[in-house]
Amino acid sequence: MNLIPNFKPENIVQSIENITKKGFEVVSSAEKGGNWDEVITATDNFECELGRLTSVNSHLNAVMFSDEFNTQYEQTLPIITNFYSDISSNKALYTAYKNLKNTDLNEQQQHILQESIDGFELSGVGLEGEDSKRFKAIKEQLSLLSNQFSKNSLKATNEWIKIVELEELKGYSETELAKIKTDKGYELNLQMPVYMDVMTYLDNRELREEVYRAYASRASEVGITSVDFDNKAIMDEILALRQEMADILGFKNYAQLSIESKMVESVDQILEFLTNLVQKSKSQAQAEFDELSQFAGIVLQPWDLGFYSEQLKAKKFGFKKSDLTPYFPEQKVLEGLFSTIESLYKVKVQQIDESSYHNDVRVLEITSNNQLIGKIYLDLYARKDKRGGAWMADYQPLIGNEKPIAFVVCNLNSPSKGKPALFEFDEIVTIFHEFGHALHHVLTKVKYPCAAGISGVPWDGVELPSQYMEFFCYERSVIDKMSEHVETQKSLPDELYNKLIASKNFQSAMGMLRQCEFSLWDLQTHLGKCDTYEVLTQVRQQTALMSAIDENRFLNTFGHVFSGGYAAGYFSYKWAEVLAADAYYYVQEHGGIGSDASLDFLHHILETGGSQDFMDSYKAFRGKKPEINALLQANGIVI
Repeated sequence: MNLIPNFKPENIVQSIENITKKGFEVVSSAEKGGNWDEVITATDNFECELGRLTSVNSHLNAVMFSDEFNTQYEQTLPIITNFYSDISSNKALYTAYKNLKNTDLNEQQQHILQESIDGFELSGVGLEGEDSKRFKAIKEQLSLLSNQFSKNSLKATNEWIKIVELEELKGYSETELAKIKTDKGYELNLQMPVYMDVMTYLDNRELREEVYRAYASRASEVGITSVDFDNKAIMDEILALRQEMADILGFKNYAQLSIESKMVESVDQILEFLTNLVQKSKSQAQAEFDELSQFAGIVLQPWDLGFYSEQLKAKKFGFKKSDLTPYFPEQKVLEGLFSTIESLYKVKVQQIDESSYHNDVRVLEITSNNQLIGKIYLDLYARKDKRGGAWMADYQPLIGNEKPIAFVVCNLNSPSKGKPALFEFDEIVTIFHEFGHALHHVLTKVKYPCAAGISGVPWDGVELPSQYMEFFCYERSVIDKMSEHVETQKSLPDELYNKLIASKNFQSAMGMLRQCEFSLWDLQTHLGKCDTYEVLTQVRQQTALMSAIDENRFLNTFGHVFSGGYAAGYFSYKWAEVLAADAYYYVQEHGGIGSDASLDFLHHILETGGSQDFMDSYKAFRGKKPEINALLQANGIVI
């Protein structure tokens, strides 16, 4: 049993060609199969083998980007896409799956089989002739466009740097200065940790504006770079191809196609859900914005929001974000995270000495009763050759005697000159979030890889475990475990803790509107009505509290929708947030961390994965469907 991924792939084009050739042989045999093992187990096992290879390739392309490797990687994308297109349109294999409905299957197998059959149908298995050829060509082109979108976003982000003098950085503490100190002086860039510091702490309004304009216009025709990384034509082509896919399959638009594989019942249901959230949040959000404007005493611009919000928060609650940061050094935060996971789910998390693809990466083992459950590769720090954002990716599911492996990736600041990395509280929330995903993958008990962990879970259910984990960051017992002042070694004092909790929902209604704006824009864009920026303008008439600058092109780097899996599904964050809030309050009411209720979440949600209807899993845990009021309560929105 080898649990060490091969992080030095060579000849990846040839490797992909060889393994997909093997895959066609496996499928050819499965077409003739008459029982579960001959059809589904055989294809499942092969998909795990292929998945390990493609997962490592895509992972390295995201976290250690180089033009040389990317050139090879791009050559593999059509091979992989065409392979999956051929499989998903294979009528003989589809028939073999349907024939299994007449065999003796358990409930998990019946659910998995029906989901697989539905997947075939949404992947064009019923198409003939030119429609089938065109559908396959579209999927190939989308894989290439998605990669190009990510590549442009990364390069446009890396292109902009600015050397500044110390006197220009008034408002920065030693913590923020340490992130940007170089041999040349102080270097600002558009990496997320640096950008957020500028927006939050920098007194120099002109410099804030300059950095904001550079960030907001990345990968666009007005981007402040020396090279053309404009993503707009790519976005337009992606949207047109998605619409064409929907047309070929008989859907009115891509939004309808996307919803078919989600928990929700219809596009209208989600539009109603989001509109309801906007209506319930709008007046409180306006009051929050008016309070901020009055406090700032100026006509607010986008580059002012973070800065004056931090100032107002400090005045209202008697502390600022940087007061918390010294209490959260990296190692202590991770110790607290691991301890919380151990208490919640009765497992052991420990770092082991194992080499990986980069010196920054920690390798973690998850065990129970001294038995290995799985591994997590944790890559925390921002790097120039690393895609922005935070995510979890699966490398290997539970299959036979082989244990699950996941990658957890963030873009946080790193240690500097002998000093540990210090994390802002928002960053800690992000770490907990991504570990929620990883635990969903690693703690599975499902023996069928296609439904183990996050596999087979509808997209609007995938975010439940991650958002559920976020709630525990704020518990006193958890903060005691993960806080230790970098100089005094004292835990976060009660005074600061109480201020943190009091400020938890500061401007939460403004945040709610912002997320609803993204979700409504995404859904309306995939209804195919007009240009995506026109859609944004229309949506902002409902959600926006201030005007955007003319050169704002943030959609041009919106990877979740254009190079991730959230197309016509960004609403999943809000939908799952309802589930997460409802789940958390239920667990709190029934004993909290370590209680039978928290173990019920493990058994019915994490361990069950995609092996049954996800809402049925939730009802088995909770006893009933979730309600929207839990989300409003969690955000402090009064209705």
